[in-house]
Amino acid sequence: MTISPRLPNIASMRSIKFAAVAAATAIGALLIAGCNPAIRFASLPTATAPVPTTTGTVPATATPRAVPAASASQLPISVESDSQMQAEGNNGPSSSILFPTSCQLTGTTITAEGMYTNGGFVPNVYNRYGDIIVLYVFAAPSPGYAEGMQLGVSDVSESAVLGSPAPWHVTLSISQPAGVPARCVVAAQPTHDGQFAP
Repeated sequence: MTISPRLPNIASMRSIKFAAVAAATAIGALLIAGCNPAIRFASLPTATAPVPTTTGTVPATATPRAVPAASASQLPISVESDSQMQAEGNNGPSSSILFPTSCQLTGTTITAEGMYTNGGFVPNVYNRYGDIIVLYVFAAPSPGYAEGMQLGVSDVSESAVLGSPAPWHVTLSISQPAGVPARCVVAAQPTHDGQFAP
C-alpha cells in the first residue's frame, strides 16, 4: 500500500490568508473609530428620552445654559420706623416717605431701589434737613443680635438725596468676611441740623 502525502491546497491557503488580513483591517478600523469621539458618536442615534435631574427632567438633546459668574438674589427690604429712628438719635423727618421696591445682592454689591409715597411729592422739610436715603444691611438674627448684626451702611456719597427723581437707588458694597446679608432697611437720614427757611 502506497501512502502519498497530501499537499495543502494553495488556493485555499490564499483565501484564508486574505480573510485574516481583511478581519485584521476591520478590527483596526473599529479600534481607531473607538478612540475618536467624533467618529464613535457620529453613527449613534441621538437620545431624545428625558434625563432626570435635581430640578425635574430635561431632554437629553438640550443645550446646557451658562450660569452667570455672579447671580443676583433679592433680599427683603423695609423702611425704618419713627421709633427706631428716634432710638438711634435720628430726629429728622419720618422715613415713611420712602417706598422701597427691591433690594438686590449681586456678588458683594447691594442695591436698593424705590419710589416715594404721597404720589411722589416730597415736602420741602426734607430738603431743609439735607436728608439722604441711607441703606442699612443686616445679617440673619443670631445670639446677641435679635435683629441681626449690621453688616454695612451706605456712605453719603453712595446715598441718594431725598427728593431726587424717582426711582431712587442706593448702592453699598459688603466685604465677604462681614457676614451673609439677610435683609435691607432704608431710612431718611439728615446730614445736618434742621435749618430755618431762607
